[in-house]
This record gives sequence, structure tokens and C-alpha cells, in this order.
Amino acid sequence: MGGFLVCTFIGIESLAANALIELFEHKHIREVSFDTLVRYGMEVVQIYQRETGEEAVLLLSRKYQMDMIENYSAYFDVEIDGAGQGVLRLKDEIRSVDELSRFFRWTTSLQLIRAFMSPDALKELGVFA
Repeated sequence: MGGFLVCTFIGIESLAANALIELFEHKHIREVSFDTLVRYGMEVVQIYQRETGEEAVLLLSRKYQMDMIENYSAYFDVEIDGAGQGVLRLKDEIRSVDELSRFFRWTTSLQLIRAFMSPDALKELGVFA
């Protein structure tokens, strides 16, 4: 009889919120490209798996992107440039990341928060060069 495979799912909304929290707190930047978000997410997954021994899966498909835009429109704006590259922005009404932190980090495990905030992950955002 095999053991249970523990798997953590990381939604694009959680990934985006944590990226924007870190960018805003460290550099006062209010936007992140989808390409940067994917690189950040891949690093978060690697760090999380290395630190916990658990699998982690990013939920980044077009469906999850559309759901995020619809469900979290109070927090984020999305812009697609002429080349089809997407940029995610904090809404102008968001003046601090306290609300984002409360909403998106309240139920997140400490291990996952540590992965979101790790120096190696933050390098992917350009926070630490």
C-alpha cells in the first residue's frame, strides 16, 4: 500500500498577489509581466519542493488567468500589449499591500510564504539583482 502524495496547488492569483506585494514593498513597483510571473512561480515551486519535499503545481492556464481577472478585479488590472504580452497591475485604488497581504496570505502555509519571499525567488522578480 503506497503513501499519499501531498501536493500543493498555487493559483495564479496567489502567485500574482505575492509577486506584487514583494515588488511594491521592495521597489514601489505596481506591475509584473506574465513572463516574469511564470519565472517567479517556477522558482517558488522549486524552493517549496526542496524545503518541504512536497510537490507543488502552478495553476497558470488561460482559464485560471481569466478567472483571476474576473474574480479579483478589485485588486488587479490586466493589459495585453500589441505583441500579446500580458502585464498585471495593482489597481490605482490599492495604496498599500496590507489588504493584499491579509487577503492572499491569511490561509497560505508558512512554508509557501517563505518560498514566495525567498531571495532566489525575488531575484526572478528583479527585486535583488
